[in-house]
Amino acid sequence: AGARLGPHVNAYTSFDETVYMLDLPTDREGLVERGLVALADYAGGLTLDPKEIDKERGVVIEEWRGGLGASSRVRDKQIPVLYPDSLYARRLPIGKPDVLRTFTPARLRAFYDAWYRPERMAVIAVGDIDPAQMKTLIEKTFGPLKDRAPAPEPPDARVPLSESLRISVVTDPEVTRSSVSVVRRRPRQPEDKVADYRRGLVERFFEQMLGDRFDELARRPDAKFLGAGAYSGSMSPDVDSFGLAASVQDGGILDGLSAVVIEANRAQQYGFAATELDRTRKWMLAFYERAYNERDKTESGSYVQEYLNNFLEGEPSPGIEYEYALVQQLIPGITSDEVSALARRLLADDDRAVLAVAPQKAGLTAPTEAQVRTTLASAEKVAVTPWKDTTVTRPLMEHVPEPAKVTATREVPSVGATVVTFANGVEAWLKPTDFKNDQILFTLVGPGGTSLAPPPDYPEASLAAPYIGLSGAGGLKALDLQKILAGKLAGASPYIASSSQGITGSAAPADLETALQLLYQEFTAPGDDPEAFAMLQRQGEAALINRAQNPMAAFSDKLGEVNTSNHYTARPLTAERIKTLDRAKMVAFYRDRFTNAADFTLFVVGAFKTDDIVPLLARYVGTLPSTGKPTSAFKDLGIHFPSEVVKATVEKGSEPRSQTVMSFFADPPPDPVEQERVNAVTEVLEIALRDILREDLGQTYTVSVGLSEPLPQRGAGHISISFGSSPENVSSMTARVLDEVRRLQTEGPTEDLVNRAKASALRGYETALKQNAYWLARLQTVHLFDQDPGVIVSRRERIDAITPEVVKAAMKKYLPLERYTVVSLLPGR
Repeated sequence: AGARLGPHVNAYTSFDETVYMLDLPTDREGLVERGLVALADYAGGLTLDPKEIDKERGVVIEEWRGGLGASSRVRDKQIPVLYPDSLYARRLPIGKPDVLRTFTPARLRAFYDAWYRPERMAVIAVGDIDPAQMKTLIEKTFGPLKDRAPAPEPPDARVPLSESLRISVVTDPEVTRSSVSVVRRRPRQPEDKVADYRRGLVERFFEQMLGDRFDELARRPDAKFLGAGAYSGSMSPDVDSFGLAASVQDGGILDGLSAVVIEANRAQQYGFAATELDRTRKWMLAFYERAYNERDKTESGSYVQEYLNNFLEGEPSPGIEYEYALVQQLIPGITSDEVSALARRLLADDDRAVLAVAPQKAGLTAPTEAQVRTTLASAEKVAVTPWKDTTVTRPLMEHVPEPAKVTATREVPSVGATVVTFANGVEAWLKPTDFKNDQILFTLVGPGGTSLAPPPDYPEASLAAPYIGLSGAGGLKALDLQKILAGKLAGASPYIASSSQGITGSAAPADLETALQLLYQEFTAPGDDPEAFAMLQRQGEAALINRAQNPMAAFSDKLGEVNTSNHYTARPLTAERIKTLDRAKMVAFYRDRFTNAADFTLFVVGAFKTDDIVPLLARYVGTLPSTGKPTSAFKDLGIHFPSEVVKATVEKGSEPRSQTVMSFFADPPPDPVEQERVNAVTEVLEIALRDILREDLGQTYTVSVGLSEPLPQRGAGHISISFGSSPENVSSMTARVLDEVRRLQTEGPTEDLVNRAKASALRGYETALKQNAYWLARLQTVHLFDQDPGVIVSRRERIDAITPEVVKAAMKKYLPLERYTVVSLLPGR
C-alpha cells in the first residue's frame, strides 16, 4: 500500500502507555479493513514466535544503543531527582539491555496476556471514512478479543510530592552547552470544567509574557543568559510541573539561575503591564482564530492526538468550534492581577528541583550544590522594581509606495498558475489552492548566494541573513517588530543559500499585506544593530566552543570533509572564527545580494484569489529597486565528490555505539525522468537493506538511503546509506551493504520490491500534491531549470514507467563501486 515504517506504520511506548499507529489510504478497496485486522492482531493475536523474538531483541537493543551519549547520561542522573521514590526513577520505557537479551518468550507472553486487555484499550479512527460503517467494522474486528489472563494488580505509579529542594549538578565530557532550570512539581490540575480551562489560559498568558521578557533580556549587552523560557507540563498522571529554564555561557550557571529567578519574582510581585497583556491577548486570539478558520482542513493527525489525550489523560476534547467560542468570551476578561495571582501560586510550590548541566573540561568548574542553594536563596531575596515595558507607536511602514505597473500576464493552465510581470522586472508565479483556508506561502528568490563570496569571507556571507534577522528592518529593531506584529499571522525572513538568496514568508490571507511590507523592508532597509551582532557572537561562541566534544559533530565534520574533498564550505565554523566576524562585510554582502529586484522571481501559493493579491504585489514587490534587467548568476563552487574509494574513521565517544554513512557518487541532471530513476534507486535500496539489516539480522534500528545533491551546483551529488550499529558489526554490515548493491546491479530487484518502492513514491506524491509547501518548492524548481511546469502534475507517469530493468540500470549508474566513501564513528580508545 506504499506504507513506510515510521511515517505510516509506527508505535511508541512511553512511561504510561503504548500506542500503535497506521496511516492508510482509503482509496484502496479493503485496505482499511486489513489495517483494522492488523491492529486487532497487535491487540490480542500476536504469535510471539521465538525466532522472531530473537531477531527483534537486536533491533530494540540497537534502538537503545542509538539513544546513548551525553544526553542519556545526564538524563539518567536527573530522573532520580525529578522522580524520587517512584517507579519512574527506576527504569526507562526502552528497558535494560540485559533484560532484553535474556527474557524468555514465556515471560513476554505473560506480560502480553496480562496487560493487553480489551478494557485497557481504545481504538481511534480519523479520516476519509463513514463513521457508522467504521464503528461496525471496529466492533466486528475487535469484539472477539477476550482477556487471556487474570487482571494484574496495577503497580503503584504515584509520584510522591515533598516540600524539599533537590539539586542536580551534572558535568559530562561530551556535553556542549551549559544550562540550568528550576522545576516545581504540584498535584495534577483538573481540566473538565470551564473554570479549569480558564486557569489553563491564564497560565499560558503567564508563560508567554514571562518568555517575552526573557527574550528581551537575552538581547541586552549585559545578559546573564543566552536564552530562557517558562514552561508547564505533565510529569505523570497525577503530577504537573512548572519550570524556568536558561541556556548560559560556560561558567554562567549561577548568574543565569539568579537572573531567571529574579525575573520570575518581578512578575510575581508586580505583574505585567497592560501593553504586555494586550500583545499576548492578540497572539492568543490569532492562534485560536487560525485553528477555527482551518476547522474543515485540519489534518487527521491533529484529531487523533486530541482523542489520544482524551483517552489517556482525560483531557477534554470539545472541538474547535466550542473552544473558539469559549476563548472569545474568556480571553478579553483576563487581567494582569489574575495572571499575577496565578504566578504567585505557581512560584510558591516548595517541591523544587534545580537541574544544572555543564561541560566537563579543563578550566571550567561546575557549581557545587551548596553554591546553587545559596544563589537560589539570595535571588529570592533581591528587591525588584516593576518591569518597564517599551511600546512602538509607528507603523511597520511609514511611507507606502504607489503600486507599480503590470507589464505582462500569462496563464500556465497545466498547473493552474498565473505569471505576472511587474515594471521592475520581477516575475510573480501565483498558484491559488484550497488546501488550507488560512495559509499563504511565498518566496522571493534570486541566483547568486554565498557562491559569490570570496572563500575567506564565506562565514560572513553565510551568517549575513541570520544577522539581519536579529537586527530588524525598516528602521525598527527586531524586538520592536515583534511588538508591532502582535496578533498578526505574518512573517518574512531573509536567507542566503549556496546558490541563491531570497526572502521567504507566510501569512493568513488577512495579514498578507503585513508580510509583504516585511519583505519590502528586509529587501530595501535591512537593519544593522550592534547589540544584535554582539548577541549573534555570544550565542555562536557558546554553541561552538565545545562542539568538538560531541562525537556526532566530529563525525558530521569528517563526513562533510570527505564527501566534498575538503571544500571550504564544508569546514565547520569555530568559536574563534565567530570572534573575528566582520560586521561591515556581513551587511555589505547582504545589501549586494538584495540590490536588483530584476534578479528575483516571486512564488506565491495558498488561499488567495489572483485578482485580489496582484495590487498588493504591485505595491510591495513591483516597487522594489531594480536596474530593469537581471545582472546576477551563481558561480560554480567547485565542490567535487572523491574520484576514488575513500574510507575514514572517527574515534570519539565513550559509549558502545557507532554510526556509519556509505556514500556513492551520484550527480544526476535535473531532468525529471532521471531524477525519478534515482528516487527509485534510493527507495528500492532502503527497503532491501531494511529487510536485511533490521528484519533479518536485527543489527540496526533503522537504515536510511537518500540522494544529496545541491542543485544547481554539480559535482558533489551522492547517494548516502546511513545506519547505526554495535561497533563490532560495522565491518560486516558495510560488507553486507556492498554485497546487496552488487547483487541488485547484477540480478536487478524483484518486481515485488520495485512495486513496493513505486507504491511508496506514489503515496508520497499524492499526499504532497495537497500541500502548499510542495507546490512552492516545485514551482521554483521548474522555473530554475526552465522546465515545463506540467512535469509537476505528470509524475505519476514517470513513477509508472519504473521497471526492474530501469532500476537495475540506474543502480549501476548511480552506485559506482569504484567511487564511494565509507565514514564510521567508533568509540574512542
